[in-house]
Amino acid sequence: MVFLTPSLVLAAGPCSLEFITTAERTYDPQAARSALDACTLEASGTSDEALGENLTRAALLVAELDRIDFEELDPSQGKQRRELGRSIDAAADLGLETLDSLPESSCRQRMRADLLGTKIRSDFRAKKYVDVMKAAATRALELDPGNARAIVTLAKPYLFADDRHGRDLEEAVRMLDEALEVDPTLESALLLRALAFEAQGNTEACRNDLKAALAANPNCRPANDRLLATAPPEASSQPD
Repeated sequence: MVFLTPSLVLAAGPCSLEFITTAERTYDPQAARSALDACTLEASGTSDEALGENLTRAALLVAELDRIDFEELDPSQGKQRRELGRSIDAAADLGLETLDSLPESSCRQRMRADLLGTKIRSDFRAKKYVDVMKAAATRALELDPGNARAIVTLAKPYLFADDRHGRDLEEAVRMLDEALEVDPTLESALLLRALAFEAQGNTEACRNDLKAALAANPNCRPANDRLLATAPPEASSQPD
């Protein structure tokens, strides 16, 4: 796990956008939780819009990093999954509550959609969340058609749902292609398109996107993990 260096902590307080962005790029759950705690404390009793947005960003980051850990647990690890599920929901609910007090923007509607997405943990079958999530992401694109992150959010159900609930890998790839036309180095789009290619059996394209994600962010833990998992047997012990 990569943690923030003392110099970064001193340069930017835990509730700053710089600190939260660094925690996001390093996949650092400890720093994400520190940011959320600091933002919650600083935003208490105030209506500062920037503080509220940073609190929402920190809440989303905590929920997303916990979600990664949740997905890595075996279904037999019921206690740990329940504990992480509660942590995800608490962070997501705090972020959603904070967004309700902020003026509407494309970025904030996209964050709303992603917060709702973290609460869906059953192959995107939770229709009450999926529909609201899609509506928020669609609204984000109405406000800013160039919001590539919102396009990525709309692609998620097509990738992660099961076949009975709307899985459509071709549509997922098409939407992620669209997001990458807007932002060719968008890490989330590269990661999700890599997963879609892998599900389609296109290992070469999958690995190309994973390498591109690592080029954009050398600390991209999911890309590194999937590169190791998809390496040819004869190359699995060799540097990629």
